[in-house]
Amino acid sequence: MNNNINTLLNEISYKINGDEFDKTLDILDNILKKVPKNYRANLYKGQICVEKKEFQEAIKYFEEAKKVDIKTFKAYNLLGISYHAIGEYDKAINCFNEILKITPNSCSAYNLLGITYYKKNDYKKAIEYFNKSIEINPKYDKAYNNLALFYYRNKNYDIAIKFFEHSKSLDERIFKAYDMLGMSYYKIGNYDKAIECLIKFLQHNQNSYKIANTLGAIYSYLKDYDKAIKYFTKAIEINPKYASAYNNLASIYFNKKNFDKAALYFDKAKRFSENYFSDYYKLGFSYYSKGYYYEAIECFKKVIEKNENSYKAYNLIGLCYLSNSEYEKSIKYFEKAIEINGEYYEVYNNLAIAYFNLKNYAKTIENFNLTNLEIIKDKLDIYNKLAISYFYIKDYNKSIEYYNKIMSKLNYKTPFYVYNNLAILYYLKKDYDLILKTYHKYLDNYKSENNFASYNIFLLSYNLLTKRLIKYNDFLILFEKCLIKSIENNSYNNDINNISSIYEIMEYDIETLKLILENKINFKNSKELLKDKLNEKQLKAIEPIINKIKLFSFDSNIKNISDYGNNTICVEYYFSKLNSVSIIKNSDNNSDNNKEIYGKQAKFITEDIKYDSLISIFSDNKKAYDFNILFLIKENIEKFGGLKVKAIYLPNNCDEFDIKLIKCILNNDDIKLYK
Repeated sequence: MNNNINTLLNEISYKINGDEFDKTLDILDNILKKVPKNYRANLYKGQICVEKKEFQEAIKYFEEAKKVDIKTFKAYNLLGISYHAIGEYDKAINCFNEILKITPNSCSAYNLLGITYYKKNDYKKAIEYFNKSIEINPKYDKAYNNLALFYYRNKNYDIAIKFFEHSKSLDERIFKAYDMLGMSYYKIGNYDKAIECLIKFLQHNQNSYKIANTLGAIYSYLKDYDKAIKYFTKAIEINPKYASAYNNLASIYFNKKNFDKAALYFDKAKRFSENYFSDYYKLGFSYYSKGYYYEAIECFKKVIEKNENSYKAYNLIGLCYLSNSEYEKSIKYFEKAIEINGEYYEVYNNLAIAYFNLKNYAKTIENFNLTNLEIIKDKLDIYNKLAISYFYIKDYNKSIEYYNKIMSKLNYKTPFYVYNNLAILYYLKKDYDLILKTYHKYLDNYKSENNFASYNIFLLSYNLLTKRLIKYNDFLILFEKCLIKSIENNSYNNDINNISSIYEIMEYDIETLKLILENKINFKNSKELLKDKLNEKQLKAIEPIINKIKLFSFDSNIKNISDYGNNTICVEYYFSKLNSVSIIKNSDNNSDNNKEIYGKQAKFITEDIKYDSLISIFSDNKKAYDFNILFLIKENIEKFGGLKVKAIYLPNNCDEFDIKLIKCILNNDDIKLYK
């Protein structure tokens, strides 16, 4: 029987380092049932338990083998490692010392002693044994790595790098501590070397989501956000429940002000690690920026639970309620923020806005005056709200002061409502000359392409005229300036490039041919057109200026002239130059809208109103033509060189004799004739 057991044990000794543990264990268990004190069976069973990391079981079998034959027992390293693994460090030390009795120059035993003394927090002896291991074998890389780890854990990163690098230099092919070497470089701020080491580690350890996350953190610190996102995403791909990577990814999107994605990833970080999630401030801010105010409020309340003096969280809760038009609630939280930190000036601005929305203008002014304007980006909004607030408490001088501040900041970009409200304030102060100066200033400064309020100014100034608060001559001067600026402004916006020619349908007679021959234009009566737009008194008031303008109607493309009768022709003109001219598209103007134009009754403007250019009254309601051209007469318009006759289109039934006659009369080869 002993021969059979020895044969089996001999076979097992060859397979002991293989992977077929279960089959081997079955054989050993059968042997130990028959011969419980078999030395080799206990020894081999202990070895397999170590391989399976069943250290408590390993100790049992090693100790049994030692009892059976203490003189032969040599597995003190594995027994010591097992005792070390279960935290019985003194017994582990005894085992490693037994190795040294057998092999006094065992660098491995000294290294294991160093590891164990480190665990016992006896760092002096740990270093002593690591150094002894290196003294015996200067190429023993494990001792260098353990010394490096000791210095790394004690935050002495430069010395740690020295030992890691030496270990790597011994044999780079077997060096595996790129993660710790990379972290050491990271800790001293050598990010290029850190990245190099950590990428090498990740190449050989592709499932290391923590290292991928660390690489993302380094790139994030270096503001290389694309690469940071790449590695944080890789960490999440490896471990889809890794909260730290979600949190880091969220922080990048937060810094990039992509609050949609920030909220998404912060939310995932919280879901996978709610007990440890701490970035409620950023998650709340992300929700706030997306308009999820109640979700944001819950996050900021979490911040306050951890720090009851977080005045910024109170302020942000106030902003959530303010944004949701819950002004009374917002005031409560703004005041709490001020109670904690009275020098947090931003909150005074928010408190003022809440009071402004509640139309408590005295409190609005009080809190705006406590705001440090140097830290406020949108000073113009404050100036505007102060101007309105002072208006409503009837401090007109202070209201004027703040509107003038807006004008000095915006210059030619100042919107019309500022000029309007200044005019209202001057009206209340009965300073009518300053009203006119304000309107003139608007016209002089205006350079925008949209919302030109010249029609509004005409209506407002006409109101002043009817009340005999301004002189008629001053009214005419202002109206003419309104008209000139309207034409000039509209001429900049003319889409002339898309209109190469313009067309007019005319009756074919001697007078028409005379017009064409003299290169004159068939003007319409402006006053007739305006009768549909203005009342009789308004029209009479502006008549001296209206007499200075001419109106020409045309189509942008040729029409079927046969529809107009046999005595009809179509004249094609082309532009050469058009100065002080306004092109009006009739289809774009609806006279019914004019009833809604602000200006028939002056008021202090605090909401959006309809502005319009004076040009709009010259649109043709009947729309007989696509376009009107408005000419301001500064010279003899009949000889105006801006429009030239290019061609004449005749009906199909036109007599050949008439064609020859027209050619003869015109005597101009530049003018083409078509049927």
